[in-house]
Parts: sequence; structure tokens; C-alpha cells
Amino acid sequence: MTKFTSPCYLCGRPLAEPTSWDHVPPKQLYADEIRKKHSPNLLTIRVHADCNQAYQHDEDYFVNTLAPFARGSYAGNALLKEVFAKYGAGKKRGLVHKVLQEFERQPSGLVLPANLVAKRLEGERVYRVAWKIIRGLYFHHLADVLPEDTPNGFEIVPPDRPAPKEFIIWPPDEPIRGRYPGVFDYKFAKFPEVHSFNYWAMLLWDRIIMIMKFHDPACDCDHCVEIRSTRVPIAPM
Repeated sequence: MTKFTSPCYLCGRPLAEPTSWDHVPPKQLYADEIRKKHSPNLLTIRVHADCNQAYQHDEDYFVNTLAPFARGSYAGNALLKEVFAKYGAGKKRGLVHKVLQEFERQPSGLVLPANLVAKRLEGERVYRVAWKIIRGLYFHHLADVLPEDTPNGFEIVPPDRPAPKEFIIWPPDEPIRGRYPGVFDYKFAKFPEVHSFNYWAMLLWDRIIMIMKFHDPACDCDHCVEIRSTRVPIAPM
């Protein structure tokens, strides 16, 4: 019988079979062409197989709906090429059609200039995967489970918008941590003097910035204490 000494970072319960290895971030961010050429050393974390599987459809959507924004970078172009190649081979056609329908020339009746088009996103699904990535990285670096219901703020910065000032002016002693920056890069900083405030920033395909802001799980500010007081205790598996 396999014995585990760490919890599943997704549900917080002790690990027990069946388990699987979760890629953090999802392996789908790396096009097959990129993986073959560069053999990136992808981070994996052992989790419950059911917990991992529960995110599969949202991860598929996350990659496909964001792929158009990745165009223009080396890794982004490779990803788009792969998406269309799979579509041509009859794979995930329903998902690709769904993403194509998210483009609108006249959103809410507005007429956009000739060179502009609006792109809708299922925000909750994109957020869910982005938060999962942060939770996995948090567990990897700090060996602590970041509960899914931890209060946080989420922001997406597309390629046509300037990066936030705090993203550009970064503390010089805080390193950039991506294992293959051309596909996925990230950095984070903690500010203990402000209720252990955490600022995490991810860069996808050198094109899309995602930012998460939150307090440590053990933060003693009134808001975090209130959230913990209403949290349902984790039952053993």
C-alpha cells in the first residue's frame, strides 16, 4: 500500500490512491512542437486523480479561448498552429467552434472600427484554471495548501493593454521563476507587513499577463477570519 506524506493541494485532504500527476501549469500551454524542440522541464505535483480530472474541461477551454491572444510570439504561434491542426484532424471541433463564436463584430449592438473585434470569455472558467495554477505554485514553493475559497483579486491584461506599474517595477531581489519563460513565466512577492499580502503575476506566451492578489491562508485580518469561520471542514476520504 502506498503511503503519502503530503496532502492534495486541490482539496486539502491527505493523499490516497488513486492519484495522478498534475502539470502546473497545464501541459497544454506548451505546444507539442515546443516540447519536442526544447524539452521543457515541466513541474508536476501529485494529486487525487478525481480532483485533477475535475479541471480537465476548463483547462481545455482555458488554452483554446486564450490561444488567439497568444498570436505574435514564438510559443503562441506554435500553439495556434497546433489548435488549427487538431481542428483539421477532427479533434476538439466543438470547442474550437465555441471559441470562434466568442468573437463579435458588434458586441451589444456597438459597431466597432473596421480593424477591431470583441472577444468574450467565460470568465469563471478562465479564473478557475488561473487560480488552480497559482494554488499549485503556492504549494510547490511554500509547501502549504491554499484553499480554493481564499479571497482573492484576479486581473487579466491582454496584449493590447499596458502592464500594471507594479508588474513592471518589480523588487530586484524577487526572481523570475518560469522554467520555460517563452511559454509560461511567473513571479511573486509577499508583504508580511500588510496582512501577509501576496502578489502573483503570470505571463503566458509572452503575451498575456494574469495577476492574483490574496492574503495568506492563516491571515488574521477580519475578512479572512470571517471566511474561515464559514468554511466547511474537510471530511476524510
